[in-house]
Amino acid sequence: MTGRVISTALVGALALMSATHAQGATDPYAPLRLYEGTWQVTQTTPADKKPDRLVNDCAQVGRYFACQQTVNGKPGPLVVFIPDAVPGHYHTQVVLPDGAALGPPGTLTIVGNHWTYLGEPGAKGVRYRTVNVFSGRDRIHFESARSTDGKTWTVTMAGDETRER
Repeated sequence: MTGRVISTALVGALALMSATHAQGATDPYAPLRLYEGTWQVTQTTPADKKPDRLVNDCAQVGRYFACQQTVNGKPGPLVVFIPDAVPGHYHTQVVLPDGAALGPPGTLTIVGNHWTYLGEPGAKGVRYRTVNVFSGRDRIHFESARSTDGKTWTVTMAGDETRER
């Protein structure tokens, strides 16, 4: 599994349309269910040789919602989401196939068509952020960045995801 797909994964979701947004008021998992499916991931920064194929198999178990990702046919991480008391806010954790958690937990904040994943600083003080901007239900533009101070961000990866039909 490649690091860029993990970032994209924390990174990958769909636009909230007005009906979905209204449903999300009573069902905090409604927007996350849109992750389900197969995506073509094309990295533009740095340029990638060929697109990756990302498959999200998602399910809700009790209070937890999770998506297991398969990247180019290989099992990848499980991304777990737990809603916060504030609508549109979630706690996140990435679990690798060997059962280890990938770094400290993070958050997801959804505001309209902007979804922002933010990780807590790790042991070396580096914090990671991925911003997804949606264009309809089937297209996502993403940018992943890192920061040592939480103010100045350096883009490490950018690209687009398109849902396969």
